Amino acid sequence: MADRDTSVTPADHSGGNATTGLVGVATVVTQLGTEVGAVPPYRAMLPTAEVSPPDPAGGPLRPGTIIDDFELLDVLGAGGFGQVFLARQRSLGRHVALKVTADRGHEAETLARLEHDHIVQVFSETVHPERDLRLLCMQYVPGATLERVIAGLRARPRAAWSGRAVLEIIDAASTSPAALDPAALRDREFLAGCDFVEAACWFGARLAEALAHAHRLGVLHRDVKPANVLLSRYGRPYLADFSVSAAARRAGGAAESPLGGTLSYMAPEHLEAFATRDPAARDAVDERADIYALGMVLYELFVGRLPFTPTVSRGGPQTEALAGMIAERRAGPPPLPGEVEIPTTVARLLRRCLEPRPEHRYPRAADLAQALDGCRELRHVEAGLPEPGPVTRLLQRWPFAAGCAFILLPHLLGSVVNVSYNALRIRLSPEQAASFPQLVLLYNAVTYPLCLLMMAAVILPVRSAWRQLGRSERPDAAAVAAARRRALRLPRWAIALSCLGWLPGGVLFPLGLRLRTGPVGTDLFGHFLVSFAVSGLIALTYSVLVVQFLTLRVLYPRFWVDAAGLRVTARAELRSVDRRLGVFQFLAVLIPLAGALMMIGVGPETFTPDEYRTFRLLVTGLIALGMTGLGVAILVVSRLRRTLDVFR
Repeated sequence: MADRDTSVTPADHSGGNATTGLVGVATVVTQLGTEVGAVPPYRAMLPTAEVSPPDPAGGPLRPGTIIDDFELLDVLGAGGFGQVFLARQRSLGRHVALKVTADRGHEAETLARLEHDHIVQVFSETVHPERDLRLLCMQYVPGATLERVIAGLRARPRAAWSGRAVLEIIDAASTSPAALDPAALRDREFLAGCDFVEAACWFGARLAEALAHAHRLGVLHRDVKPANVLLSRYGRPYLADFSVSAAARRAGGAAESPLGGTLSYMAPEHLEAFATRDPAARDAVDERADIYALGMVLYELFVGRLPFTPTVSRGGPQTEALAGMIAERRAGPPPLPGEVEIPTTVARLLRRCLEPRPEHRYPRAADLAQALDGCRELRHVEAGLPEPGPVTRLLQRWPFAAGCAFILLPHLLGSVVNVSYNALRIRLSPEQAASFPQLVLLYNAVTYPLCLLMMAAVILPVRSAWRQLGRSERPDAAAVAAARRRALRLPRWAIALSCLGWLPGGVLFPLGLRLRTGPVGTDLFGHFLVSFAVSGLIALTYSVLVVQFLTLRVLYPRFWVDAAGLRVTARAELRSVDRRLGVFQFLAVLIPLAGALMMIGVGPETFTPDEYRTFRLLVTGLIALGMTGLGVAILVVSRLRRTLDVFR
């Protein structure tokens, strides 16, 4: 039978069951590592009986024993080369985790350098010469391992997974009380309000920060897995067990400590180095192998199981099994299961962590931490966005086709106003009336294609990036970010194209009539200017509101490949949008009402009965448009301001 958690350390052959992993609910160090360099390459993966630490001076240590400054209270974990006890340090009267091993290795020296809020802290190390034992006194973390939490989540319906559910599992697994920690209490309150995606991203980001700290000091963990992640009663994660870690040489050369880890979470280059024991392969196992292992942990946390089927079995041909594992991971991770619904940004993050080639992963753990925090913030943003109505859902489904249709509607409305005004106020001679339709055809034949070509040139790159987001597993982050910024400029292009399409007509039509039929009066110039200005501003105002809604509410929240630094980026990119919204809310009401007032100022005494009816319809329509525009503008602007608020 395949072993889910086959480790290269003798303490880890049971696949994480209670006899060889950390035992109990208040755990500090899991599945104690051993220096696998001391055994043949594959023998370390075979099942071995647990043994107590070498004890020349007497029998094995048990609860109740006093050794040095420590009174042993309970066994927290046991492995091939040591035990971990809950102990009371008598000189200070505090509870600690005491790791008792044979007098060898450099774990204490490694851990002592790693002072971080999310790494188990080492207090002291002493050697007991009579028993030839090393006593490593560490921070005691009451709580549960992440492995225990994942198992608890698997027992619940996926819809019930949340930050609060994680805390409930920790509470159920914990028997020891935790000391009051106000800072950690804020973590618990925060997690209690998170959905599962937010909570999982927060856990991952904190662990990535812990790895980044270790990597900055030249230390590789090499055994990142759920059993080596401790969650305190407050939900705060701690990275533990650096027993198989390595001191990376910045100047090159092989790492000095033996190569260890857990096969189920190893990067492909880590598996190759373990299988071949080649020094060159060993040198390829760097910080990015830890990032891969953390990606495996995050995948298991999000999905509930590992992405790859374990292939190493007890008693089987290990060389062949390792080759199969390497080939499987070199092929890349499989698609996420269909029943797992997580944001696309998180799915891309997981895939990048699990890229077969190290250069395609996050280059630093700090970059991964920022990306995870960005995913969490983006999830929070999406939850805070206004509830989508029918129009929003239509635009989300077909953003460009439906968006173009909605953008054209104000221009059609402007054309109705323009034609109606011209029919009422512009008096043309027979010669001018005969030439006017030709000018309309000429103007439209030039203006419409020109504006449509310019609109296509602006929109197509945005649409291309949008399609890439939906189809590609590895979208170009720089191209998508550029498309996002281009999308934010679409309202400005809508203003420019509306002005280009409408305003020149107020001058070109009377000039065209003058060239074809002779001089025209200044009143004709004035009426054409008013007609095209009012009609064009109506079309401009409402089309820009549509474009602004499309870009900010529909496109912008989804235009993220790597959400690292999301809020800082969004604040910079959205700085000018709020002012623009106020201006167009004002214009949406002012322009139609101004047009109505101008029509009323014309006076009905010069109209025929048919013209008077048209006059009344036009004025009534403009007033109704102004009132409707007020309501629409208030609704749109309020939703857009709520959208802006969640990004700040």
